[in-house]
Amino acid sequence: MMMKYNSIFLMIIIFLFPFLTVTANPAFQLSETTFNFGKTAQHIKVNHTFWIKSTGNDTLRITKIVPGCGCTQIPLKDSVLAPGDSVALDIILSTRSYRGYLAKRPYFITNASSEKQYLKIFADLLPKPEESQPVTVKPFKVDVSQFTKLARRRAKFLIVNKSDRDFKIKLIDGNNKDFDVTLPNKVKAGETAEGMIEVHKDAIKKSFEQSFTFQINDDQQSRFTVPVRREYKILIKDK
Repeated sequence: MMMKYNSIFLMIIIFLFPFLTVTANPAFQLSETTFNFGKTAQHIKVNHTFWIKSTGNDTLRITKIVPGCGCTQIPLKDSVLAPGDSVALDIILSTRSYRGYLAKRPYFITNASSEKQYLKIFADLLPKPEESQPVTVKPFKVDVSQFTKLARRRAKFLIVNKSDRDFKIKLIDGNNKDFDVTLPNKVKAGETAEGMIEVHKDAIKKSFEQSFTFQINDDQQSRFTVPVRREYKILIKDK
């Protein structure tokens, strides 16, 4: 008798199987929701990339992006993501003449939910970044522009330790840029260490304003964001 009931149950499942459907739902995951630029300068542009990954079983659509103010831009390469795809949200902050602690909360909305998804960014804007403590960067605005046919891809900068203790240096944000940044592992008390910017080969003929962020191991885990500017404009043409 038990075998008979099992057979009937199995037949019912087989009959209903074509009518069973899996609900398709878009969903996403963020690489992070907060980024702290730390200490940086006025009248520059700094940037950081947040990544959105489509983790549902249906197409994710980014339906709205609100930068929050005129000083923040969020260019988007693709607003429609198939399951498993990712897209970069590059937050570009123009520091203008702001000074002191700055917080911005841009947001976006997707078809996964009507709720706003906020991205929080912070910065400490210094009128005189060369006076920052306990270290400073010279120059605080790294320029790797090229105006002649002679290729210019590299620019040096210095990290000056003004304190009486050694600091380890860690690169926090140097990805998704048009350049590579090389940092010293540490800078000793009262001494100066050298860093290097090198423009990618595929970005030689580009003009850009980007940045990199590093952190030192002081008590505050202080961060510093250094703008990197490249203007490509050949003034001497081939004859």
